[in-house]
Amino acid sequence: MLSRALRRRMIVAVFSLLTAGALASGALAQTYPSGPVTIIVPFAPGGTVDIMGRIAASTLEQKLKKPFVVENRTGAGGTIGSAVVARSAPDGQTLLLAPTAFAIAPYMYKTLPFDPMNDFKAVGLMAYTHNVIVVSPSLKVKTLAEFIRLAKDKGSTMSYASPGVGTPQHLYGESFLKKAGISLQHVPYRGSSPALIDVVSGQVGMMLSDIAPAQPLIETGQLVALAVMAPTRLPSLPNVPSVSETIPGFSGVGWQGLLAHAGTPDSTIKILNDALVDYLKTPEADQKMKSLGVDVKWSTPAEAQEWVVTQLKQFSEIVPAAGIQPE
Repeated sequence: MLSRALRRRMIVAVFSLLTAGALASGALAQTYPSGPVTIIVPFAPGGTVDIMGRIAASTLEQKLKKPFVVENRTGAGGTIGSAVVARSAPDGQTLLLAPTAFAIAPYMYKTLPFDPMNDFKAVGLMAYTHNVIVVSPSLKVKTLAEFIRLAKDKGSTMSYASPGVGTPQHLYGESFLKKAGISLQHVPYRGSSPALIDVVSGQVGMMLSDIAPAQPLIETGQLVALAVMAPTRLPSLPNVPSVSETIPGFSGVGWQGLLAHAGTPDSTIKILNDALVDYLKTPEADQKMKSLGVDVKWSTPAEAQEWVVTQLKQFSEIVPAAGIQPE
């Protein structure tokens, strides 16, 4: 028969083992990431969104010592990829590289397979993206003010190109026309490259373009850059005025950011944000972003969440103003 002292020591030992096991289980449950993480890029490989997704994956893999894999899930203006994340487990193992189009989609479609306001939680911003207003040299204008005067003289016989209906370039273009008090015929293309070719040739008068594909054409004189859509001049095009220098207070800034499922624990969001911000604050990140024609931008999760909400509100006004009917 066991003595009272021995029974007491055995009870203490068992309790200690159970407590240790519980603590170990809790530690394992709190470990993030628990395995490979998928970053959903809702657009095709090769574009700026895809490149940003791969920068995020490489950075987080190095910082968190687990595989981060990019998966391109394209279609329906980015909504197919976004829906994958909205339906995923709320554990941070599936993330979304969200661009400006994320805030546009709700107003382009009558129904969405997710709620953009409530199904996602922001990890952080990564970059601000900018467009440049370019024209063909055949127009013989050198400034935005000259172009506006020419457009008013010629009326609706002039046209402008975009990479497609509902793209940020189309919507910011419509906003610009309204602010400038001019009317141009919109000519949508299937992507930026064919649109830029027709602006170079003079078949189309003007275009708002991502800086990266337009910059070589600007530098060789095949396009004339009239203004950047940023609030101030950009280091990548230091001699090009901001649109606000001609139309005070007007700009159109795009963005790239990382989102997670809305139910993802705040502790997981913090781990991801800390790792991302550590990289974005480096000179390497700044140089990499500038080579893509974008500005590095880090934020807290709360700041990023506020930005997304602001963007959703902004495009709720811009899309209807452009005369677009949801499909």
